[in-house]
Amino acid sequence: MNQKPYKPIWEKIADKIKEDIMDGIYLPGERLRENELAEKYASSKTPVKEALRYLEGIGFVEIVPYTMTLVKRMNREEVSDLYSIESVLEGLAARRAASHLSKGQISRMGKYIEQLEKNFRENNHVRHEKANIDFHSVLWEASGSAKLQELINSIRQQLQRFRTVTRRHPERFADLVADHRKILETLVQGDPGEAERVVRRHFERSGEIIMDLLEAGDGGHLE
Repeated sequence: MNQKPYKPIWEKIADKIKEDIMDGIYLPGERLRENELAEKYASSKTPVKEALRYLEGIGFVEIVPYTMTLVKRMNREEVSDLYSIESVLEGLAARRAASHLSKGQISRMGKYIEQLEKNFRENNHVRHEKANIDFHSVLWEASGSAKLQELINSIRQQLQRFRTVTRRHPERFADLVADHRKILETLVQGDPGEAERVVRRHFERSGEIIMDLLEAGDGGHLE
C-alpha cells in the first residue's frame, strides 16, 4: 500500500492557508495574524512563521518586517508577465514533447482529460486542478528537460493564487477545458510547431480571461 509522502507541519499549514486564500476566506490586503493562525491550526508560532515565509516566496503573502503579514494584492503587470512567461515555457515543453510522447504517456493524458472534464462538470475544484496539472506534467516529463520542468513549476506556484477567480467563474473556463482534447490530438500528430502554437494559445487565453475578471473587480484590489 502506497503511503503519502511525509510533510512537515509548516508545509501542511502553508497548504491550508493557500487553500483559504484561493477560496476567498482571506482576501487581498487582509492581515494574517500569527497567533490566530497558530490557534486555528493547533500549532506553535514557529511552523506558522515558516509557512508564511514560504508563501511570501511564491507570491501569496507580503511580510512587512517587524510589523505584519498581508495577503498580497494582485498587480496587473505581474499577472500579465506570469501568464506570458508560462505560455512560452509550456509551449516549449509541448514542442519538445511532440516527437517523444510514448503510447503510455498518450494513454495517461487521455485518462487525465476524462478526470479533468468529469471534475469540472461536478465543480470539484481541487480534483479538477490536480487532473489539469497531471495532464500538463506529462508534457513536462516528455520534454526531457529537468530545468524546464523546474521553471514551469516555479511559475505555476506563483499563479496558484489566481485560482480564487477561476473557482468563482468556472463557466468562463469551459472552452479551456475543451482545449485539452485539441492539445492531445495535435501532440499525437507529432507536429512540434503546431503543438507549441496550440499550447501557447491555451495559456494566453487563460491569462486573458483572468485579467478580464480581475479588471472587472473580481478577486479584489487589482493594482
